[in-house]
Amino acid sequence: MIDDAKKLLRFISGGNAKLDKDTWSFSLPAGWSCPGAKTCMTKVDPDTGKIVDGEFQKIRCFAAVNEVRPNVRNLRWHNFRLLMEARTMEGMTELIIDSMPRNVVKMRVHVSGDFFNQAYFDAWMNAARNFKRCKFYAYTKSLHLVGKRQAKGDIPDNFALTLSEGGAWDDRIEALRTIAEDMQHGLGLSKVVYHPEEAAAQGLEIDHDDSHALQGDHPFALLLHGMQPMGSDAAEAVKLMKRQGIKFSYSRNDE
Repeated sequence: MIDDAKKLLRFISGGNAKLDKDTWSFSLPAGWSCPGAKTCMTKVDPDTGKIVDGEFQKIRCFAAVNEVRPNVRNLRWHNFRLLMEARTMEGMTELIIDSMPRNVVKMRVHVSGDFFNQAYFDAWMNAARNFKRCKFYAYTKSLHLVGKRQAKGDIPDNFALTLSEGGAWDDRIEALRTIAEDMQHGLGLSKVVYHPEEAAAQGLEIDHDDSHALQGDHPFALLLHGMQPMGSDAAEAVKLMKRQGIKFSYSRNDE
């Protein structure tokens, strides 16, 4: 058992304007732990706090921007390093379970970061089986990891997964969601839009409070938010929404 507080993972309670007070969250460094990131790929240097945009980036990851704050960056790297030290699925499972807040009823896995390998993905599935009264949910671009467990029925009923469009494995989305429907364990699908009218044109509701992600069984939209690269289409979209008085941002989580 892990009994040294410094060797426990750190979770955040309450959340921000998007996450309700009953929701806990867990985060890793943006980009560094996101093997499937493509159009949102953003990293922050762990030492300097400098933002580094990815080659194929269209949208700067809102979570990465928060890592310019040393306290946020340090917390996320603390978690990442402990998991890397744990190495195996068994080691990471024990670490997560020992670190989990007790009496938790809702857990968002990754406000920042993603499932970085199969052992880590499986460790969270094991944790969900150990906390049956908690509803876990996550957005993910790690579709290669989801697929390996989905077909075997190894995703617990209390873990809702939403596939996040804009990643390296987008070509697998349709097949994964078809399999999920056949197995009666749905998968959600999220798409970032630049304006509410774009979501309306596609018949998608915008998830402002994670209620759609918590269900994890249908497509929905996320409204672009966060600081965007100067001169980019995303930055112009943010300017337009500001001029039109459209709410698109959320207060920062005090990690």
